[in-house]
Amino acid sequence: MTRRKVLIVCMFDSIHAGRWLSQFIDQEIDFILFPSKKFKKIHPKLMTLLDSQSSATFKAAHFLNAPGILGYLDFLFFVQASRILRKNFRMLFLRNIIATYDFDFVHALEIQGAGYLCADAIKEKNFKFILTNWGSDIFYFQHLPDHLPRIKSALTKADFYSAECKRDYKLAIDLGFTGEQLPCIPNGGGLIGNELSEVGNLTSSRNNIVVKTYGGTFGRGGLAIEAVTKVMEMDKKLTAYFYSVTDDLIDQVVSIKKVFKNRIDYSTIKKPISHKELEEIFKVSKIYIGCSISDGISTSFLEALTKGVYPIQTNSSCAGEWVDKGAVADIIELNSEKLFQALVNAVADNSKVDEAAKINHQFSEKYLNKEAIKKEALIFYKR
Repeated sequence: MTRRKVLIVCMFDSIHAGRWLSQFIDQEIDFILFPSKKFKKIHPKLMTLLDSQSSATFKAAHFLNAPGILGYLDFLFFVQASRILRKNFRMLFLRNIIATYDFDFVHALEIQGAGYLCADAIKEKNFKFILTNWGSDIFYFQHLPDHLPRIKSALTKADFYSAECKRDYKLAIDLGFTGEQLPCIPNGGGLIGNELSEVGNLTSSRNNIVVKTYGGTFGRGGLAIEAVTKVMEMDKKLTAYFYSVTDDLIDQVVSIKKVFKNRIDYSTIKKPISHKELEEIFKVSKIYIGCSISDGISTSFLEALTKGVYPIQTNSSCAGEWVDKGAVADIIELNSEKLFQALVNAVADNSKVDEAAKINHQFSEKYLNKEAIKKEALIFYKR
């Protein structure tokens, strides 16, 4: 195959972008990376690629190819200058990049940032435009009047579309997409082989509850905090770890930490723990809770499947699609009483969580294997 040149428009501080691109390091592809939004630091996963010596090459666009100070340059040129001069310099610079290089593909990794930006920047096309849906890009934002026409614009310009939920392919077609559908696979790729084998201790022997604690627009971590508090009052052996705690929920978490003292720990979205540290917490956790008004698969839900953690996820995500395929989890309505009852049942029923761990491990080997997903991902840039 002729060596390909691909422009990736993505969030530079996203682990998902880094994990997606990592799948292609042994391919004959030259990647040019362009930031879709402002950021402070490049995610370490992405930085590793920019520093790599592999078959694929990874470079930031033009003067942005200075990883150590990239966040500062981006802020000064694209944020401050745009604000002062009232021009969208990020879009104009992207348009210039597209016109300068002879790309085979331009790929927008998520819609609200990269997709809108590409839709505005693209005039004439001598390349194929790929649009990838992350999380709630269409499912939630289609209901907002300011976003709907921009979603439609991105979809109508796209030659290819990908998502990690079957739900979103139908929505894309309903909103004007007429191109080719790419494989429905996790946006961050698969999990490496040894991750799949490291289930850890028997689930019933664990006592920790791990909670994704987003608030803000999408998250309903407050419901999880309340449910966990009530269950911990009932069972003195239980501990809990709240991660990705947003500003609006920190006071709640700090308050219950004072009550339960050494039985509670947490990390915030502003000061997160590393992905490796979070993996270790999943390995010793009995139950995972994810609550939101809208989501995609939820990478944390997949993490729970691979680590023997019993997942409780709200049906506002598309995790139910994975249960339909054979995974075992509680997919519940966004309701405090239903969440509490699901949590009580999972804490009490050891045979249930052990059997789920066994089934989910086999499921993960089949559907979340890195090499299997990589084979499907490689299709993206071979059209």
